[in-house]
Amino acid sequence: MRIGWQVLLLGLAFCTLWSSAFTVGKFAVQVAPPLWFLTIRFGLAFLVMWLVLLVMRRSLPARGPDRWTGIWLGILNNAAYLGLAFIAFTMTSSSMVALIASLMPLVTTALAWPVLGEKLTPLKVLGLIFGTAGAWFILWHRLGGDLQIDDPFGLGVAAIGMICLACGTVLYKKRGSHADPLAMNAVQALSASVVLLPAAFLLEGHSPDIDWGWTFVWTQAYSAIVMTFGALLLWFALIRRAGAGAASAFHFLNPGIAMLIAWLALSEPVGTTDIVGLIPVAIGILMVNWPTRKQAPEMAA
Repeated sequence: MRIGWQVLLLGLAFCTLWSSAFTVGKFAVQVAPPLWFLTIRFGLAFLVMWLVLLVMRRSLPARGPDRWTGIWLGILNNAAYLGLAFIAFTMTSSSMVALIASLMPLVTTALAWPVLGEKLTPLKVLGLIFGTAGAWFILWHRLGGDLQIDDPFGLGVAAIGMICLACGTVLYKKRGSHADPLAMNAVQALSASVVLLPAAFLLEGHSPDIDWGWTFVWTQAYSAIVMTFGALLLWFALIRRAGAGAASAFHFLNPGIAMLIAWLALSEPVGTTDIVGLIPVAIGILMVNWPTRKQAPEMAA
């Protein structure tokens, strides 16, 4: 896999943007209940994307299968994954939520074998072993060592969310879509907002305690606009330059970058065991995402 400097810069930019979302999420739950924050975020994201589609004279997906794929992706990738991740932010560090989310390619690879019939090559098996061992090493020392800042229940909630994201990825691989990516993302955002609204009412009340100050404004703007459009544009630019396989391989950088950002922005402690454990995690993610000629483009998570 040959990587030019332009591809490298695009890959680093995408991974940095993806990883920064966890630190932003940690700030967000300090000023708003997690499900209400996400309900507003996805509602705003849908409105912005819908307006952009109108200006560009494009429309939401016309085909029923595309619409239903978008709806289910919104439920799994946005509502379930991010909803549970934001709930986990209230109980545990953003770096550990990011680490668990970064394991998604490993779970996707494991699910793709029985569901999609994708061949589980020796390289991917080694990747699963390396990634799982590294994550277990970090979590074991986090929960039983000096860095006891993570709630086991919160980590479990984050893990369930990550599995939902992996299921959404497998669904997209199985169903696919030829619809406009921006239109599909608009459907996902609307679907997530509709699903999260009753959940927010039920779990967090009809009059949530929201601090409408600057932190709420900038975290909403970053999440609804920068992440939505920035991540999408960078992801497809990376695919055009490097191909889907090489683009996916960049995910191995995510856990380390997310931990670095959380350390810089939130002063979350990083121990030697974290750094040691990140090495096999990164190697494992790289192995399961190693590009092949048959790989097709996937939507950015």
